[in-house]
Amino acid sequence: MSAMEGTRLGILTLLQRQPATVDQLSTELGLAAATVRRHLDILQRDRLVSFQAVRRKQGRPEHAFFLTEDGHELMPKRYHLLLQRILKNLDAAEATDSANGSGAARIMLAQIAHAMVDEYRSQLRDRPDDNPTRLLGLILEEEQFAPEIKPHDNGFHITLGNCPYRGVAHENSTVCNLDRHLISEILGTPISTTVRIDLENPLCIYDATFDPESSNPTQATTSS
Repeated sequence: MSAMEGTRLGILTLLQRQPATVDQLSTELGLAAATVRRHLDILQRDRLVSFQAVRRKQGRPEHAFFLTEDGHELMPKRYHLLLQRILKNLDAAEATDSANGSGAARIMLAQIAHAMVDEYRSQLRDRPDDNPTRLLGLILEEEQFAPEIKPHDNGFHITLGNCPYRGVAHENSTVCNLDRHLISEILGTPISTTVRIDLENPLCIYDATFDPESSNPTQATTSS
């Protein structure tokens, strides 16, 4: 990170706590006010900060700078830790599906996968496509899985080059049930996991196998 980028990050970090004027930022950072203004101009251009007028007892109003929503989104987050804790607590919960003994976390992820498929199908209702592999490729691309789908024996070989939940999956593989349910829901067949992304494997690989006695309406499609 360059010194200029470091300065702007310092400004964003200070504004994350509370709005501040140029003079306040200048004092905190030990920089000239003119230097702080130049960095604020860049941050405003990038829509990361904005300002509002603050009246003083005497003199002209000052500008108090604050983070925009884009600015807040740029700052470090701990969503993955929250998700880890949710999954851990759901796994430990007594609630189970009496039919198959699945834990509460797995039930929740299956429901989320079903809702995701319904959501995408609703968005695509004006562009009907009865090819499940194309729908699967579209959803996995949109969800940042970097998929590759290839015909394989009586089914498909599905490779995911990216895991959007990688940090969580390393700690709790339960989250992997989301993509398993997603793939199974769309293709209408059980899924087996060949390889799972971890510290040693850069990819997730799934196999979808259809009953050779039944006709498979899907066509060979490759997504990458």
